[in-house]
Amino acid sequence: MKIPIKLIYVGLILSLTILPSCSSLMDSASLTNGQTSSKVQQSTDKEPAKLADSNQESGDPNDAIDQPSKNKLEISSSKDNKNTKDSKDSKDSSKATKKQEEPAFDPQNPKLAGIALSESKDKITNKLGKPSDHYKMDDEDAPLEIYEYNGMSIGFNESNTVEFVEVFQKEVATGLRGIRINQHADQVIKALGKPDRETDYVISYNAKDALLKLDVDPMTHLVQSIKLFQVTKAE
Repeated sequence: MKIPIKLIYVGLILSLTILPSCSSLMDSASLTNGQTSSKVQQSTDKEPAKLADSNQESGDPNDAIDQPSKNKLEISSSKDNKNTKDSKDSKDSSKATKKQEEPAFDPQNPKLAGIALSESKDKITNKLGKPSDHYKMDDEDAPLEIYEYNGMSIGFNESNTVEFVEVFQKEVATGLRGIRINQHADQVIKALGKPDRETDYVISYNAKDALLKLDVDPMTHLVQSIKLFQVTKAE
């Protein structure tokens, strides 16, 4: 069977036209598949890094704290503790210094709670303010006017000058080397020195026209009250 020459020419022309188009389509598909494969490979390569970062972020919270920051916190804490200790030592030193600055007892210029005998009533009220209470008290020699303040009382004679000062609460500073009410008699003697008189009930120190007397509980040996008053001679 003979094929017409015209059909052969038509077949050649079609093959020459169709085959390049198919080849181009195959190359395009291959290129697309190659790019997709490359992207998948890159994505796969990145996953371990992301997983590692994720593991690092989800680790021990303490690992997230920068080491220098920890050191700064420790140093700051150490400084705070040192400052607190220094502040406490400074306060204790200040108290000790103040206690040492207070005189034991000056017989030539006796004072109690910073008040000297013969001070005027006006001077006392200027210093301490108005009393919480005041009243008259009959005395063997002459009546006294008593001014009551918190934890202490002051007696004024007819000349309106201080006749006596008495402290009976521990909140009041006596001005005598830190001695306070309810302290032991041994502490008083250690701070003020050897007394002129000492019994189970009384410790006293003589002064110029005055007497400092501390009443002591004979059972506990604790000071109950401290009184400075005028006398013509030491008792």
